[in-house]
Parts: sequence; structure tokens; C-alpha cells
Amino acid sequence: MKRKNVIVRKHCLLKYSLIKAVLFDMDGTLLDSEGLSSEATDYGVHAITGRHLTDRENRSLTGQPVRKILAEWFPENNNSIYEAGIEYYRTRINKIAPFPGVPDMLHNLNVKYRMAIVTSTHREQAVEILRSVGIHDYFEFVIGQDDTAMNKPDPEPVFLALSRLNVSKEECIFVGDQPYDIIAAHEAGITAAAAIWGSGIKEVLETYHPDYILGRPEELLSLLNKLK
Repeated sequence: MKRKNVIVRKHCLLKYSLIKAVLFDMDGTLLDSEGLSSEATDYGVHAITGRHLTDRENRSLTGQPVRKILAEWFPENNNSIYEAGIEYYRTRINKIAPFPGVPDMLHNLNVKYRMAIVTSTHREQAVEILRSVGIHDYFEFVIGQDDTAMNKPDPEPVFLALSRLNVSKEECIFVGDQPYDIIAAHEAGITAAAAIWGSGIKEVLETYHPDYILGRPEELLSLLNKLK
């Protein structure tokens, strides 16, 4: 029998009987965009400083608010680097697409569940991307890195989403592909589902103890149906 990807932490079963809302990370979870983001940031760094990002620097940017990290790494010219990278990104935004199965997943979830985005991307840019790939209207709102003082893995953006949705911690699930998503969900006290259909790496995410691991987008709806 083929082993399923969905992994459950048994002690959590009782608190997930009334899920009303789903929070999603964007890049690497819904959209195949991490590659372009890394490429654009590296372009900006090279255009302004003359050097490329190291592999280690590139990896450490994944799931992070890029502008804030650049300000730490390049305090004197981070704005120029960021703007050069953003321009590169915007001229190639048509390369971004949802992962296979994501549009159908959102269409089916939209019948019963409220949805919102919690991303480390700037809100204006995130909205532009979501509209360009045709899935923006599934979400009630987008919380970007500029909406809170602290970003993932801090739970502040998750708490803001709960407040705007007017749902309790027990009524919400967070789906993301990076450790910071799982940490933020745990810190906020909500269900954490690790998505490994995109950029998420199962072996890495398992070490952060998500409540569920989902191998394909359609598994999320199946999971929610079981948690009624």
C-alpha cells in the first residue's frame, strides 16, 4: 500500500473540529515563485555591488522579508539593491504560476471556508502577483510584511489575520512550506499544516513538528472534511 503524506499529531485531534478559515503562505506554497524571487534579489545585489549572493545567503532568504534582510546585509545601499531586484522581478512576473492543483483546491475550499494570505512579501506586490495569476479573489485580504512590525516566525501577522477574520485560534489552520510558517502557527496556537507539493522539504519541515504534512493540494480539502 502506498504510504500517505498526511501525518497527524494525535494529541491535536480534538481541537480541530470547527475549522472555519484557512491562512496560506504565498511563495512556495501557492505559487511557484521562489526561484524568480531569488534570481531577482541576486540580480539586484550584483547590479549594485558587483558581486553575487552566495548559496548560503540565497537559502537564508527563503521565506524571509527580503527588504529587511537586505537592510541588515547592505545598510548603505539596500534600497538601491531592492529597487533593482523589484524591477527585474516585475518585468518577469509572467513566469509565475500556481503550483498544479492549487487553483482547483482554492475553488473547492471557497465553497465552505474563508481564506486569507499571510506572506513575507510586501502586500502591494503580493496583490499584484495574485491578480496576475488569477487567484486573488479567493482571499478576503492579504497580510504582507509591511502590515506588521514583526514578521514570521513571529506570530504577529497570524494574530492580525485571526482578528480580521474574527475567528478563534481553534477555528483556523495555517498552510505553509517553510519552517517560519510552522513556527508562526505554533506560536499563535493554531493548526500548522506543512505543504510539500512546492518548495517545502519534508525532512526539514518534520523537525518543526507540523500538525499535518500535505503532499498534494487536494489533500487539504480531504483533511478538512475529516475534521468536521
